[in-house]
Amino acid sequence: MGDATISKNELKRRQKALEKQQKQAEKQAEKIAAEAAQPTKQKLKKEDEDISPNEYYKLRTGAIQKLKGLGGDNDPYPHKFNVTISLQGFIEKYSYLKEGEAIDTDVVSVAGRVHAIRESGAKLIFYDLRGEGTKLQVMATAASYESETKFIEDTDKIRRGDIIGVEGYQPKRRKANCQFVRR
Repeated sequence: MGDATISKNELKRRQKALEKQQKQAEKQAEKIAAEAAQPTKQKLKKEDEDISPNEYYKLRTGAIQKLKGLGGDNDPYPHKFNVTISLQGFIEKYSYLKEGEAIDTDVVSVAGRVHAIRESGAKLIFYDLRGEGTKLQVMATAASYESETKFIEDTDKIRRGDIIGVEGYQPKRRKANCQFVRR
């Protein structure tokens, strides 16, 4: 029995199997292309989560050297950041605000260590700043930046444990949760 004596049903079965293999190959190629097109930020965060302290140190020092090499506004250790109010003072000053109220005209600057980073989509990131025994939540939105590329550049640099300074105003979103909008 050779290929010349194949029944119609067998021929249809082989054609369906061949079509199925082609569709699977196309899906696999699309999946690989989609993974390659995604930003590297997610890949970096996954690398940061499951590595040893020595490897983490190497990654961070490499990132700092890269920032130093870029020069200009990318200094990893800026000489000064003018803090206008302490974290505790900020919470005391705006504790009277009710849920949903905001003061857009009063721009202040605070500084603290990043303890947690939570992303809510690509254009909204929450940072938990701690300092002086106080916790403050910073809300960074792409809409509050001058450009989306600047937002991505700034947020890609920040990692857990960094000490950062933030300028913005105070919108109160929820009870017992102070938030900042980065400008």
